[in-house]
Amino acid sequence: MCTLLAVDYKPLRTYGFIGNLGSCALVNLDGSVDWCCLPWTDSPSVFAALLDPVKGGRFSLAPAGGAAETTQEYLPDTNVLCTRFRTETGVLEVLDWMHMGGLESAEQDSHRLPALYRLARCAEGVVDLVATFDPRLDYGRATTELAVEDGCVTARGGEDMLRLYARCPFRPGPDGYTGTVRLRTQEQCTFLCAYGDMPLTDLPPPLRSLERTSAHWRRWLAEGEEDARRLRQRWREQVRRSSLVLRILAGGRGIAAAATTSLPEVLGGGDNWDYRFSWIRDTAFTVRALSALGHQDDAREFFEWLRDLLHTEGRRPADLRVLYPLRSASIPPEEELSHLRGYADSRPVRIGNAAAGQLQLDLFGEILNTLYMARRVPDGIDHILRDALRDIVNHVCDVWREPDCGIWELRDGLRHYTHSKAMCWLAIDRGLRLARLHGWEADLARWERERDAIAALVQEKGWDERRGAFMQSFGSDVLDASAVLFPLIGFLPADHPRMLSTLDAVERDLSDGALVYRSDRHRGVEGAFGFCSFWFVEALVLAGRIDDARERFDELLRLGNHVGLYAEEIDPASGAFLGNLPQAFTHVGLINAAVSLSRALTEREHRQ
Repeated sequence: MCTLLAVDYKPLRTYGFIGNLGSCALVNLDGSVDWCCLPWTDSPSVFAALLDPVKGGRFSLAPAGGAAETTQEYLPDTNVLCTRFRTETGVLEVLDWMHMGGLESAEQDSHRLPALYRLARCAEGVVDLVATFDPRLDYGRATTELAVEDGCVTARGGEDMLRLYARCPFRPGPDGYTGTVRLRTQEQCTFLCAYGDMPLTDLPPPLRSLERTSAHWRRWLAEGEEDARRLRQRWREQVRRSSLVLRILAGGRGIAAAATTSLPEVLGGGDNWDYRFSWIRDTAFTVRALSALGHQDDAREFFEWLRDLLHTEGRRPADLRVLYPLRSASIPPEEELSHLRGYADSRPVRIGNAAAGQLQLDLFGEILNTLYMARRVPDGIDHILRDALRDIVNHVCDVWREPDCGIWELRDGLRHYTHSKAMCWLAIDRGLRLARLHGWEADLARWERERDAIAALVQEKGWDERRGAFMQSFGSDVLDASAVLFPLIGFLPADHPRMLSTLDAVERDLSDGALVYRSDRHRGVEGAFGFCSFWFVEALVLAGRIDDARERFDELLRLGNHVGLYAEEIDPASGAFLGNLPQAFTHVGLINAAVSLSRALTEREHRQ
């Protein structure tokens, strides 16, 4: 698999991530904000050099001359990113964040202020700072007009407007507006880039915002500190970073699957999709991971969102969609932005996602399982949800025999996917447990018959005796890593002979070191899938192979980037990131694997 980049594109591994539950941005090691959508994560981009270095737009802060030794890290226990440039004359530090934790105007939503804060300071010596402000509004489709007005640089394009407040003189240049300022030891210069017509008086001053934002993230982490103590010390920091990434993505309704669109699964290929929406599946996985770390408020937010979905007037289970917009009323139609080159010339660039109209039967299992596992959360399962959940189980009993598009959302026709059938089994099984737990009136005998029928059919049609494994779909010869989930959901015991054999097959045929490909059809074509790699660690733990699981997990942790981020996929040969970044699925997998492995190691120590 080729992982060579066009010379003007930066490796995905070289990006840090900031945000505030409403919007987010990717900041490169060179000090350039190359991706940011405002006012929301799923809004059109204002900076998109990530997808086109010429037409996308960027906001760069860097030392003059460009020659510098650069490092990047987060301020401890926060989503405040620090990029440090060491030059021949001095050291420049750039802090990047989006505001959290209270505004000058109490009427504003403190979690979703559409503003990017940047603070440049000279840590030692003397540094000439060069600032380049080159927004391209509406994915670069709008004609963006820049002007200096009322002491700030204003960008207008269509219905969008950005204002950049800075005590730095800017002048027009070939690529936006540029400003240069000389900073000596302990001197600093702040930049506040805000969307819309919000007056400066409503925006927290940078130093006050930095203090409040840092305090907010530390308070949020502290909410789960008691649960985090159960994790092994060696993995705690990586888990905390993953949880902070997931929290940024939790804006609007549900949780964004990723922060970006159209980062390719194959360089130069066409599998480039928009992940800036809330998949029920991804949100459910994320809520379970955050709940395991003690963040029960995030679970309650999921219940409220789900309750709204299920109780919209006239809503039926068949009306539930695979994914939902974070803020708008509907998912925009999938379309291609032909004017953008795409990352590393990977076309097309897409916005919107047609998967919203697919049939994916596994989502019902995710809903029921998440609510069942969170049954101890106050008011998590209440009378408002009861009838809707009962209707879902009855619906699954009616439709589980139908083919669907499966967990990977393939667009080459409907199939009887083995994983989808197992997730239908899960929906009915969890429905039965919830009904008995809460005394629901339901046709439990029918539910039991349908659940058992699914189990029998999967054993008959999903199993391939020749390969000794469960296959991707009935009658297929494609091995799929999703089969390792069966013990995790209780479909089969981890020590069942067929599960042990499937585990061996995945390790033999889909693994490359600690990394695991999605399926036979993806191996050698795209990168290994991050979530599948962490799933496999959990499956090894359940199978009793704890030392093997720990070895794999440690290797996977070494594959994160310099600030602990993961993309959707990783190229086993080069370690290059592929697919959208950061990917919620991968960070969820890291958290779940760490929790399972820590628990298993502790239990083994207690037995010894």
